Amino acid sequence: MAALRECLIHTYGDLANPTWHFVTEMAARQPYADVLRTLRANGEVTDDTDVNCDVSFTYIARRKRYLTVRLSMVGPYAAILSSGEDGHGPFQVISKPDQCVDASERMIFDVVDQRGFEILSRGELRAGTPITLRETGQASTVYAAFFEPDGHI
Repeated sequence: MAALRECLIHTYGDLANPTWHFVTEMAARQPYADVLRTLRANGEVTDDTDVNCDVSFTYIARRKRYLTVRLSMVGPYAAILSSGEDGHGPFQVISKPDQCVDASERMIFDVVDQRGFEILSRGELRAGTPITLRETGQASTVYAAFFEPDGHI
């Protein structure tokens, strides 16, 4: 948790009153363009990043199941989510290679893992963080702080 907290402070600044300037800077730099190219070389992938509501680069890979790969702009962390064969099923967090259903999903997992991202588990994504992202004053989850401020896992 200490490493996550350090990333939050380094990126957002004051955890009670965070700044968001890093999102535009990261989007302009495209530091994970090589990951996207590698994923696209092995199948259909859509860049679904939305700088208005994400703090991660979001890539959707259509394989046997739809996989959403989120690479955080806040630190070297990733979330890989499966939404089922139709793309509309409930999200399943994939944090270990044995959760992949076939070689194409395993390739996606391996690309993210080999690039040096820590792929977070469902429990890690749901854990609380000391940052306040919204006016409610409530602390946020790791998922919200590192990937999608208004999202839930």
